Amino acid sequence: MLDRGQRYGDGFFDTMLLKEGKPVWALAHWDRMVSAAKTLDLAWPFHGKSPELTLTDLYSEWLQELQNNWIKADRPSIAKVRTVVWRAGDGDFTPPTERFECRISVHPVELKIEKSFRLGPSTVVQCPPLIPWIKSLSAMPYVLAANFAKKQGWDDALLVNSRGNFIESSRSNLFYWVDGICYTPSFMEGCLPGIAAQYLTKFLSKNGNTVQYAAATYQTLREASAIWLTNSIRGITQVRYWDDYALGQDPNLDLAAAANEGIQGGSELP
Repeated sequence: MLDRGQRYGDGFFDTMLLKEGKPVWALAHWDRMVSAAKTLDLAWPFHGKSPELTLTDLYSEWLQELQNNWIKADRPSIAKVRTVVWRAGDGDFTPPTERFECRISVHPVELKIEKSFRLGPSTVVQCPPLIPWIKSLSAMPYVLAANFAKKQGWDDALLVNSRGNFIESSRSNLFYWVDGICYTPSFMEGCLPGIAAQYLTKFLSKNGNTVQYAAATYQTLREASAIWLTNSIRGITQVRYWDDYALGQDPNLDLAAAANEGIQGGSELP
């Protein structure tokens, strides 16, 4: 309970989808963790048995460890793998070492189509992260937003930034359609640059639907013909209710299904 990850948030994590033991977009997740470790000045990636191991060797070792944990979890068909890395040692704010601790866990998940997903506006403010590309262990704003949604009877809630614009939900990036155009908040607004969000942006552009970056307000979402939430575990979730207002039939059902198949099927990043 006294490790630096819990005391100072001195670390990072990553979650990734496993289908029949095969990781989805493993290299993209790996690259993001390597970048996070370099930023935090940790001697990661992973724990090579020998200093002569190359980055490719370490990547292969990490994949093997994922496979071992999947087997220990009784080989669930669909699972979420979580890799948590934090700085080793004690000390105060001054980092005592570049060494790290690492924990990998595998948890079964059920991927189902949400037919009545409820999304609402929370009052939780997420200031732009100091290091936006890191999935920091300091996740309190998302915990508060998820708890707020639970108390309201919603499935999720949107956080706002210091300017009062909605930026993301407690676990997903936000996309919304108005007059046939897809919009999403810029990563500069304070939301995490999710891998699935990056895939969806490129997928839509490749299919003739250029995504525009724009601030999301209560009124713009009220006028939206469709609201999508996306992350690399559950793919695209199509919102049915925005703050108890029922959205109409999504005019882009086929497009959402195709994009979702790419996200959950591990299609090559465009």
